[in-house]
Amino acid sequence: QEVKDRAIAVLLPLRHVAWGANMNNSELCARGYSEMIIAPAIMHAMDNLGVAQYLTRLGLMLGDAELLDAAKAQWLDDPAWQPLRHLVEDTFVLRDFMEIFTAQNLVMDGLLYPLVYDRFVDDKLTAMGGSAIAMLTAFMPNWFAQCSKWVDATLKTIVAESEENKVIVSAWTKQWRQRMLDALAPIAAKAFGADGDNALAGVAEEFDARARKLGIAV
Repeated sequence: QEVKDRAIAVLLPLRHVAWGANMNNSELCARGYSEMIIAPAIMHAMDNLGVAQYLTRLGLMLGDAELLDAAKAQWLDDPAWQPLRHLVEDTFVLRDFMEIFTAQNLVMDGLLYPLVYDRFVDDKLTAMGGSAIAMLTAFMPNWFAQCSKWVDATLKTIVAESEENKVIVSAWTKQWRQRMLDALAPIAAKAFGADGDNALAGVAEEFDARARKLGIAV
């Protein structure tokens, strides 16, 4: 029961985060002007919708539609979720399509997925006997690993093009990185209890190493 309760508390509200990622990548397509960005971004948008649907199905398998209603109420009212909700909604008003790309696809996904699907689901829940939940969410870490190759290649090329690009992308990354870490702190506490800070610090360290490999200063 503890595995089920913890999975419900942490995973189901993330449906709304995945929907936000779908919205942001759709907006990126509307504002971008390079086919090299737009073509994969629209597929990325639909994949995020798929993530939201996977989480919806997980909720229905763990309980019923009332669980999804409760998760929506958490997203709207639970103080622990409000920093992340605020962040997601702030990204909806970004106008530079490359800032949307950096904030959503590099920073937000780059911190959320390793924390939730690697450290929480694959490591913690599996150790607690929740391997079935790891199987039901296996799409998410596999998808993230594949899509990170596209995100990294795109940003590495952009940053290498000019010093101005490097300065701008680094500034965006620093700004959204800190906000995302702050927003994830209460979620990490829900997932890992007293070990939440350590789990989040480990994810941040891995993210910083990834960013530096791309030429982004964090």
